[in-house]
Amino acid sequence: MKEPSYDIGNVIRSQRKLRNMSLSEASEKTGVSKAMLAQIERNESCPTISTVWKISSGLQIPIATLLAQHKSTDYKVNKLEDVAQLENEEKYIRVYNLFPFDPFTSFDYLYIELDPHSTYPSTGHKNALEEYVVVTSGKLTLHIAERIYELETGDSITFNGDEDHSYENADDEVVIFQTMMRY
Repeated sequence: MKEPSYDIGNVIRSQRKLRNMSLSEASEKTGVSKAMLAQIERNESCPTISTVWKISSGLQIPIATLLAQHKSTDYKVNKLEDVAQLENEEKYIRVYNLFPFDPFTSFDYLYIELDPHSTYPSTGHKNALEEYVVVTSGKLTLHIAERIYELETGDSITFNGDEDHSYENADDEVVIFQTMMRY
């Protein structure tokens, strides 16, 4: 895997300062400790995907802004192995930001792999209007609020981006799906 070409610490610091927000205020809004935020801003710690989601939601910054990679004006094929990978602490989910947020399109597009017999809880994204999910391979159980939706290869669903939800793979194979969030 290629090293990420983004600097999440500087992005968080600049976004926090744009909002005239102290580390303590950012900690309160995100639920991430002040010490952890400071370490991330100094690039002394690499946040998990859960922490990135908390920061995105708490500061109302699209996740793709936090994960934005350097842009090129040339057309090129982006190989999955060259895209920065984020994973949770237990390493059962891998998230690739294929199309980072662009203020003109107001969406970002994530490629996600969820290991067998795993569930990944996701709090609602306060800054996302809608979330779109498409299953590319395998079977995905999506829990949205109190409802359960079973999706198989080729199936898709749209839901409000601010609703708590979780992704579950009860199968014996990795499930691959994409999410697009519209802001």
